[in-house]
Amino acid sequence: MKPLSRCACFGTAIFLLLCLVGCATPEDHRREKINERLHANAVVNLEDGIDQDEAVSLALSNNPAFQDVLVDLGLTHADLIQAGLLTNPSFSILFPWGPKQLEFTATFPLEALWLRPRRVAVASLQADRTAETLVQQGLNLIRDVKIAYTDVMLARERARLADEALKVRKRIQDLSEARLRNGDLSELEASTARVDALRANEEAQRARYDAQMIEQRLRLLTGAPRGEFKPKDETITVDAALEELERRALAARPDLRAAELGIEAAGKRVGLAKAEIFALSGILDANRTDNNGIEMGPGAQFPIPVFNRNQAGIARAKAEMERASWNYLAVKDRILLEVRDAHTRLAQAQTALAEWDQKILPPLEATTQQAERAFELGNVSLLLVYENTRQLLTARVRHAEIEADLRRAHAELERSVGQRLAN
Repeated sequence: MKPLSRCACFGTAIFLLLCLVGCATPEDHRREKINERLHANAVVNLEDGIDQDEAVSLALSNNPAFQDVLVDLGLTHADLIQAGLLTNPSFSILFPWGPKQLEFTATFPLEALWLRPRRVAVASLQADRTAETLVQQGLNLIRDVKIAYTDVMLARERARLADEALKVRKRIQDLSEARLRNGDLSELEASTARVDALRANEEAQRARYDAQMIEQRLRLLTGAPRGEFKPKDETITVDAALEELERRALAARPDLRAAELGIEAAGKRVGLAKAEIFALSGILDANRTDNNGIEMGPGAQFPIPVFNRNQAGIARAKAEMERASWNYLAVKDRILLEVRDAHTRLAQAQTALAEWDQKILPPLEATTQQAERAFELGNVSLLLVYENTRQLLTARVRHAEIEADLRRAHAELERSVGQRLAN
């Protein structure tokens, strides 16, 4: 084979190799994996009402803020594509002028053969880290939806109890009017019953409006323009010990995995920064000879790292690795704190709810019924009925609030652990 043919084959082989290495575009399936991990593909039927799980699925699909952060997947995918691209080969030509010969040179970035895999690895780790961060934000959104759903159910219960209080006070008012006509009650006491009924009516109206406003917030969070939110009847119990929950959290939390990927990516950046010192380019030089032939030969071009050995890039990469290491420890400590705090709140709510169910509400209900029957018979004053009724209604509202605290704590604990907990 002639020298020109060998050089042409050599240049062609380098060009084809670089094209094969640099033209592949990786596919990105991270969004589908995020949806699978968050269970965001549940079927939602708006016609039969929206339960809590359906509200979560709607929020993961429709919440504008969450969809906004999901765009980061596209940005990291673009960075991954950019990391896999090669610097275009350059071609220079010098035209003959007078006795000067025709010359041309083609330069190929050979350093990409060993730098590209490192850059792709760093970009891929960064994309995985972004995906884990988005999963954590999805868990935060799920927590927020469950808490908002609990707030809606609590507001409805308050409105129901306010209507019930209104009925009780109207009944007391009717009894007071009847006793006033019989001469068994003074006008002052009857007037007090009327005012109390009017106040109960205003409180009931306010509770209904509050429930509507809180429901609108949930609709904004889920993006559900229609459909009735229906309560989810479930018993919340968590049997796992705190140590088990902490272990599961450290194994499942996406933000901790993102911190681990950050350390790995930072370590690879240090190696990449050191490797970028050697920027080697292949050269194919050719010029016309006196007998109108062409002489061609390969060459190489590389910087001499005498002054600039990428000291700044290496120092920055090492500092980023140190920051990533400290960030991992901070995230780990925060996770453990969140799990312990949520577990304590859940245990407190469970204990309080059991106290109210077994020791507080039953005697209050019995005492109120006895007071109402005694008032009908004229054996007790209206003041005693008011006081017992007020205590019972206040207790029922407090009982509903404790139930809501229990559900909020459970939602927070699931978010802190990073996975659903069996009830």
